[in-house]
Amino acid sequence: MVIRGMNLSLIIACIVIILALIVLPLIVSYKAEKRERNNKNEWDKIKEYGNKINNKTREKY
Repeated sequence: MVIRGMNLSLIIACIVIILALIVLPLIVSYKAEKRERNNKNEWDKIKEYGNKINNKTREKY
């Protein structure tokens, strides 16, 4: 039920603001998780490099 005296534009503006407050944090957290997955720490890089060299060495013999 709409309260008397409230304009339709005011109601729509409130709904848009509420949706923005819900959706924006979800987008920010999704981007942060994606960035976290792409950034490997140094130990993971060293491990991958070691595995790569080991595989090359095994292929030679």
